[in-house]
Amino acid sequence: MGLSFEETVQHSPIFKTAVQRAENEITGQETRLSRLLSLLVKREEQTRQILETSRLVNLEFEQLMVTSTTPLKDTLKKYTSALQHWEESKERHNEQIRMVLIDPLVDFMQTDFKKLELRKQQYHTAVKEHLVCSTEYAECKKEEVTRLHASSTTLFNANYNMTRLAARYVLQLKTFSSKRDIFLTSQLSELLTTYLTHHQLGSNIALEVESQRDTFTETLVETKKALEATTGELKEELRVVVTRAERAQTMKLLNLQLYDLNMNEEATKTAAKLNEYTNIEEIAPSSPPDQIHGYLWVGEKSAVFGHSWYRTWCRVKDGMLVLQNADKGEQRINLKLCQVKSDAYNINRAFCFTLFSPVRPLVLQAQSSQDRETWIMIMHKAIANAISKQDTQFSIADDSNNTKSKTSSRKKDNIIPLTILRELQEIPGNLTCADCAKKKPTWASLNLGVLICIECSGIHRGLGVQLSQVRSLTLDALSEDQIELLRSVGNAAANAIYEAELDAEKNLTNHVERKDFICRKYSDLTFTSSKYHD
Repeated sequence: MGLSFEETVQHSPIFKTAVQRAENEITGQETRLSRLLSLLVKREEQTRQILETSRLVNLEFEQLMVTSTTPLKDTLKKYTSALQHWEESKERHNEQIRMVLIDPLVDFMQTDFKKLELRKQQYHTAVKEHLVCSTEYAECKKEEVTRLHASSTTLFNANYNMTRLAARYVLQLKTFSSKRDIFLTSQLSELLTTYLTHHQLGSNIALEVESQRDTFTETLVETKKALEATTGELKEELRVVVTRAERAQTMKLLNLQLYDLNMNEEATKTAAKLNEYTNIEEIAPSSPPDQIHGYLWVGEKSAVFGHSWYRTWCRVKDGMLVLQNADKGEQRINLKLCQVKSDAYNINRAFCFTLFSPVRPLVLQAQSSQDRETWIMIMHKAIANAISKQDTQFSIADDSNNTKSKTSSRKKDNIIPLTILRELQEIPGNLTCADCAKKKPTWASLNLGVLICIECSGIHRGLGVQLSQVRSLTLDALSEDQIELLRSVGNAAANAIYEAELDAEKNLTNHVERKDFICRKYSDLTFTSSKYHD
């Protein structure tokens, strides 16, 4: 069914989809078995009516024999007796069908399916309880230390209960089809035996059916043995996964207490002791340095109720942040064009950080401060790797020919056309540098979407590629996506955000003032309105 015990620990969308697919298959099986049972009951009723009609026919034959005076009377009596015995045999056969197939099928549907349905309800109830605990934990204020501690313990218990029930549910789903096949094979084997007894087939047919029955029996025995072996392996796998999950959850809870609740020295020693007996590589196999996945809370600004929060599955891979939510669908954000800040203004929730994208800022909430720092670190690495890969591509393109004249010609082919440069400069605010107001800027910050002069470009490079990605409009090659981003933003629109609360006019007379202003503007967000922080 595509279900994995490893996925029960993460409870990812892949696991949810696999569970939903398995549940749909079970529902389909239940529908087909119900239809089969209905047809068997209908067949039994029709056979009973046919038998009643046959009994009346035999009665008429008996009445005919009473008035018969021919020598054929005894023969007719034998034939009538044979017919009567045959009909009695059919009646017994009809009763045997109910005993070996209909009644066991009813019992199978009333017991096995109900057990599976009960396990399903327990699992989904645990999922809902975990979401409630996760919501309560996420809504804790930074200063509510006691509530954070209590909520974290409740969330740990709910997560452990959900993982335990999910693993048991997966085990039952994995073995259900085999149990169903064994049941049907066993009952069909008994049904074939009743047919053999009823029809008293000839030797050839009897041998053929007997060989088939023997084959069914052998297959049944082999399947039972295989199921026992598979069940043993699955139970061992389940034990290993649950043990690792318990260790991982215990470590996560202790780390949460140590980092976020300032627990005492005794708790620190307990965590250190647990680390001695816990293989971290075994609990959580290391991911590539620029990849991470898990659940985060996402805050969206609401004009009436402040922020509205929803929990979503997030994944950082190949320089992209992907957000998956059942209600909102999938969102993809190119981290190469983003900045990550380790705080969130005016947000009274713990463990939040902000992702500034060209479209809008995004407030994200992790499960703990350590979790938040991990997400921020991975996003910074993903941004740096994406930019480094792009710079490497440019370097390879520029050095592909050793001859100076050919290299010069290649660069000339890679720069943006003059018409596009003029188009970019005609965007509101782009005739002057976004920072110092110098005329006709020929450099750009790609992720900020602004044009800057050559002096300010050097300072932007000093901010780091995670804040500003600088390119020359006359020397460097730009992709269509980068040019489109510059078209969509512009200096006026960007400064409406980054200089929203700039009181005095800019008067940058030297390099020191220029550098201080740019750092305060983009790194510290000194002049940005609080509504954009939100």
